[in-house]
Amino acid sequence: MAKPKSFLKRIEVDVAQRAHDCQHDPSHRLERGDKRLKLTVERTAEHFCVACALKFIALDQEKLQQIVQELQS
Repeated sequence: MAKPKSFLKRIEVDVAQRAHDCQHDPSHRLERGDKRLKLTVERTAEHFCVACALKFIALDQEKLQQIVQELQS
């Protein structure tokens, strides 16, 4: 039997090693030691602050729930 696949393989929480801006909203500043969401696309990593990451996750949860409902109907 094949192993279940995950759509979330390239997403993880890590810690900023240096201060930088959130890649979604440059007015959000990440300081060294702050938690952030790391998204790897091909070989490029994008980093997002907690506030932006939580918004993305909420939107994705809604979208996934809609997909589940479509598949079940």
